[in-house]
Amino acid sequence: MQQRITKPIWAGIAALLVILVAGALLINAYIQKERQRDLDDWSIRLGLIAETRVEAIEEWLHRQQQSLQELADNASLQLYLWQLSQREETEPAAEPAQLTFLRNLVVASAERYGFTDNQQQPAIPANVPLRHASGLALLDLQRHPVVSTSGMPELGRAFKNAIDQALASGKTSYSSLTLDSHDRVLLGIAVPVPMVLGAQGKGSHSGVILAVQSAERKLYPLLKSGVPLTTSDESLLVQREDSQVVYLSPTRAGGVPTRKSLPLDRYQLAAAAAIAQPGTFGQFRNYAGAEVLATSRPLRSVPWVLLQQVNAKLALQESNRHRRFLVTVFSLLLFFIAATLVAAWRHGSSVRALHDADALRAKTLELQKQTELLHAVTDNAEAYVVLLDDQQRVLFANARLASATGTEPRELVGNTLAAVIGPANVEPLADAMEELHRETAAQHCTRQMLIGGEEKTLQCSMVPVDRVGERFNATLLVLQDITELQRAQQKHASLLRKLVATLMHVVDLHDPHSAHHSERMVEVANAIGRELRLGETDRDTLDMAANLANLGKIFVPREVLTKTEPLTEAEQELVQRHVQFGAELLEELEFEGPVLDTIKQKQEHLDGSGYPYRLSGEQILLTARILAVANAFVALISPRAYRGGMNPAAALDRLLKEAGTKYDRHVVAALFHVAENRSDWSEWENEA
Repeated sequence: MQQRITKPIWAGIAALLVILVAGALLINAYIQKERQRDLDDWSIRLGLIAETRVEAIEEWLHRQQQSLQELADNASLQLYLWQLSQREETEPAAEPAQLTFLRNLVVASAERYGFTDNQQQPAIPANVPLRHASGLALLDLQRHPVVSTSGMPELGRAFKNAIDQALASGKTSYSSLTLDSHDRVLLGIAVPVPMVLGAQGKGSHSGVILAVQSAERKLYPLLKSGVPLTTSDESLLVQREDSQVVYLSPTRAGGVPTRKSLPLDRYQLAAAAAIAQPGTFGQFRNYAGAEVLATSRPLRSVPWVLLQQVNAKLALQESNRHRRFLVTVFSLLLFFIAATLVAAWRHGSSVRALHDADALRAKTLELQKQTELLHAVTDNAEAYVVLLDDQQRVLFANARLASATGTEPRELVGNTLAAVIGPANVEPLADAMEELHRETAAQHCTRQMLIGGEEKTLQCSMVPVDRVGERFNATLLVLQDITELQRAQQKHASLLRKLVATLMHVVDLHDPHSAHHSERMVEVANAIGRELRLGETDRDTLDMAANLANLGKIFVPREVLTKTEPLTEAEQELVQRHVQFGAELLEELEFEGPVLDTIKQKQEHLDGSGYPYRLSGEQILLTARILAVANAFVALISPRAYRGGMNPAAALDRLLKEAGTKYDRHVVAALFHVAENRSDWSEWENEA
C-alpha cells in the first residue's frame, strides 16, 4: 500500500516541476526578447543623435574651411603677400601700403567670419599683452606673422604642425585641440595661400592663413544641439594618443578637456570601444565607472570620434519596470495554474483514498495561501486586473475593479465583461480583442471609459493566456488609469499654445507693416494641408511651424523691416538670417513632429535657389513646401512698407508661374482650389 501511494506522488511532483521549469524558461525567454528590443531601440535613438551632432560639427568645420579658402583665394592678398616677400628692407621707413591693406583685410575678414573674441578679458595692471581665444593671422613661408588680429593666440607646437602640414599638402589642415596658458581649448585651421598668378617663385604657395577658434564657444555647444533624449545623455569627443584615449571635450565629472585620459585597455570603457570600433553599440562603463549605453561615430575631417552615451540605469528604468510587471503577472499566472493542477490532482487522490483526507486538507490550505498571495498582489496593484475566458466571462477580478463597480470580487466571477464594466466600455476594446485573437500576441491601446461613475483615460493591455486549468484561450486584461498623466499633457499643450500666440503678437508688434502676417500664414497653410489631406501628425507640425516661422524677425532691426527704399546687400542678408535666428531660439524645445526642420526649410526652393541650406527637390519636407507657398501668398497680397498688396488672383498667377521651379506644383494647385472659395482673403490687400 505504501509503495502504491508513493509512486503517483513522485510522478505528480515531477510533472509539476516540469511545468514550473518550462514556464520559467518561457518567461525568461520572453523577458530577454523584450530587453533586446529595448536595447535595439536605444541603439537607433543614440545613433540618430550621434549622426546629427557629427554632421553639425562637420558642417561647422566646412564653413570655417570655406571662409578661410575664400580669403586665401583673394587675388589682392596673394599679390601683396608676394610683393612683401620680394621687398628688401634696407632701412626703417613708413609701413608699406601692401602691409596696411593686408592688415585691414585680415581684421575685416576676422570680423566677418567670426574669428574674433567678443568676450572682454579683465584688465591686468601691468604691461602684459592680452591673448584672446580666437584670432586670424597671415604668415609667410617661414611661419613668421605678416599681419594678425589683436590678441592673436601664440603659435604653439600644435599650430605650427598644422601650418607645416598645410604647406606640405597644399590643403586645409586642422590642428589638434590644444590648451593655451589660460587652460582654454583652442583649434587651429591652416589654409595655404596660392602663389599669385605669373609670379616667379620656387613653390606653389606664398604663405598660409591660420585661424584659431575657441572650442568652448564654437565647438562644444554643437555637442548639445538638438533635443536631449534624457537628462543623462552625453556627447563626448575622444581621440587616440598612443595607448591612451583622450577626452577632447568636457565631461560631467569636470576637469580640463584634453587633459583627461584613460588607458585604451581599460575593461569595458565606452571611449576605448568607440576608438577601437567606431559605430558599435553596447553597454559599457563611462569614465566614472557608471554603466552606460553608448554608440559612436567617426568624424571625416579630423581624427576624432564622437561618443554618444546615456546612463543605462535611467535609460532602461521604464523598460525594467515594465519587465518586472510582466514577470510578476506571468509568474502569478504560472503559480495559479500550478496551484490549480495541484488542487485537482489532490482532489482526485482524495476520492480514491479516504485516508489521504488530511493530506488533501493540507494542500487545500496551501492553495488558499497561494490564492491569498495572488489577491495580495493583484488587489494592491494600481490597475484593474481581470482574467477572461474565451467567451469573455470573468474568471478572476481584483479588488480594485470590484470596488470601482460597487461589488465583491467573487460576485464578478462568471459574469460577462460587458456586465461588469458596461457595454459602452467594452465596445472600444472590440478592435483590440479581435486583433488579439487573430495575432495571438499581446495588444496595447488607450481608451476613454466610464469607471465607477468617473470618466477616465485607461492604458489597456491584453495578454493571451493559452490555458487556465481546464479552460483554453483565456485573456488577461489589465487597465491602468493614466487620466492624471493625460491631463498634465493637455495642460502642457495648452500652455505651449498660449506661448506661441504671445510670440506671434511680439513679431507683429516688431514689424507693424507685417501685422497679422503670422496668423494669416497659419490660416492659409492649414487650409492647404486640409486640401492635401495631410495626416494628423503632419497637420499639427504644419500648424506649429506656421505659428513660429517668423519668430526670428524680432532679431532683425525694425528700421530694416520698415525701410521703404531697396535693401542693401548686407540688409538683405540680415533679413534672410531670420530663419536661422528663429531656429536657434527654438532648438532647445521638444516638438512632436519635425517642426524645427519645417521652419528651417520654409525659404528653400525646389530648384535649390532658396536659403539658408540650398536644398532642392525631395530634400525639402512637404510641410516646408506648403509653408513656403503660404508664406509667399500672404506676403504678395499683404501691403508692405515699400509696396501695396496684390489681389489674390494676381498673387496666384505669380505663384503659378514659379510652380515647378520654386514651389511645389501640387501645393500651388491646392492653394488655387482653396482660394476659389475664400472671398475674405481679397480683403487683406486693402488693410494698411
